Amino acid sequence: MKFCYIFLLLLVFALSYIRDLRFYENDKPCLYKSDFTTDLQTRLEKCGRNLKNRELVLALSVGKRDFRPEFRNALALTGTMHLVAISAFHTGIMILVFGIVFKTLLFFMPFRPYVKRIIEFVLKIAASAYYFLITGASIPTLRSLVFMLLFDLFVISGTYPHSVLIFLFSLAVVSLAVPGSVSSLSFIMSALCVATVIKIWRILPRSAAVSIVCVSILVNWILLATASELSGVFPLSAPFVNFFVIPVVSVTVPFITVAQFLVPFSETAAAFALETADFIITPASFLISFFAGFAEKTAVPIVAAPVLVKIFFVVSFFTALYSSNKIKYFSAITNLCCALFFFFPFFSSDEFMRSAAFGGKAFCVKENFSSGRIFFDKYSKNPAFNGYFYSNIERFSAVCGMTEVLSVHTPQKVPEKQKAAMRKKIRFKNTKFYSRE
Repeated sequence: MKFCYIFLLLLVFALSYIRDLRFYENDKPCLYKSDFTTDLQTRLEKCGRNLKNRELVLALSVGKRDFRPEFRNALALTGTMHLVAISAFHTGIMILVFGIVFKTLLFFMPFRPYVKRIIEFVLKIAASAYYFLITGASIPTLRSLVFMLLFDLFVISGTYPHSVLIFLFSLAVVSLAVPGSVSSLSFIMSALCVATVIKIWRILPRSAAVSIVCVSILVNWILLATASELSGVFPLSAPFVNFFVIPVVSVTVPFITVAQFLVPFSETAAAFALETADFIITPASFLISFFAGFAEKTAVPIVAAPVLVKIFFVVSFFTALYSSNKIKYFSAITNLCCALFFFFPFFSSDEFMRSAAFGGKAFCVKENFSSGRIFFDKYSKNPAFNGYFYSNIERFSAVCGMTEVLSVHTPQKVPEKQKAAMRKKIRFKNTKFYSRE
């Protein structure tokens, strides 16, 4: 019976994907927007406008990831970008906090146990709907909330919930309900991460430190399938940095949740909760920035592999994770073989390519197996090599299939400080810079 469910669910994903490729090209479909939601987000932003770690706090509170190019680069290099994308990690903490609150309140109510469970479930649905709206109504947030609520529904019905099956149902619900979701990069990243964590969570050792490191290693490994579009590098330092950062963010999220639910009633109380969160999250912000230099020197440059290779990589990874006996070992070897295509451009034979990573303002020229040159030739709106280009040049190089950039050609001179910063990256350590000036 389970295989029938899985087959039907895979069929739903396939049909949804075909629909999205045919009719929807936007990677960030708009789920919901209203004046009420916008007003709440604006008020919450106002409460946090003077915070020291404003970028991090706003990303966690209203889903606004408006980072400085340097900090965005640091998040990508340290493998901590997943912490600022509202998904299962954050919604799980929110559901847990409100579960404790609702249970405490209902404990004193003169209702039967099953009635209390139903009331608690209804209250969780209302809280989840509000949380979904105020955090920007993103696809990963919707998927994770559907998963948590389905899990609770199974518990209330007295049925033992199979986490993998519920996870697949949540994916199917979102893929059908939200056009463009299956082809969304954020949806894919969230699904890969959660599917990995669900399987390994029960077999992890009791040590919290070892668990964090193991989760970080496996999550960043499966995200190789999307890393070329996201950052262009494989962050070797991710387990080390996440070991320190995840506990800090975990303690911060409940205070941000309190601020989110207090802002309609009292901006002063919401501001106090955000200030508390800002104080707690300071070490995480410092560590991400501090280890960015080390991460930059150890981040391994990757290239964009063909779609078929990505599919085999993902399938073999989860087959190795979920299967047993000889199939597990065969799948693990297949997965390692597929991984080679992300580090060596076997299929990247194009000598000339113009990528959307720079809005069509640059092109690359391949010279041999893995090296080439980048030329910036369209500067009508961006007359200088600015922070936007700097934060996207790794991704652009990955799409071009270059693990070594021989030279960068720009109309204006690139500041020496920016040249030095770029040469810290493995891909650009021997890069020469030329300008027309």
